[in-house]
Amino acid sequence: PFSGNHYVKFYWGTEEILMPVYTTTKEAVTKHSNVSVFINFASFRSVYETSTEAMSYPSIKTLGIIAEGVPEQQTRELIKTAEAKGVGMVGPA
Repeated sequence: PFSGNHYVKFYWGTEEILMPVYTTTKEAVTKHSNVSVFINFASFRSVYETSTEAMSYPSIKTLGIIAEGVPEQQTRELIKTAEAKGVGMVGPA
């Protein structure tokens, strides 16, 4: 799963769903320009950079950050950036 772009299989009831996984946010947003939600599963070590990058794309309107232990200063900066760009943000935990 860490060897480049690939698909992950999920089950919804009796239906199988293949969800694409990309190595870069840029590629994902380029291939799916109608996406407006970004859920960030990165660790607290890299969540600031990846969330800031995600908010640089105008189509992203909602950001969910799963990481715990994000430094307070970085959290404040993410909140400030989200407010300035009109992005709704949930998290970090």
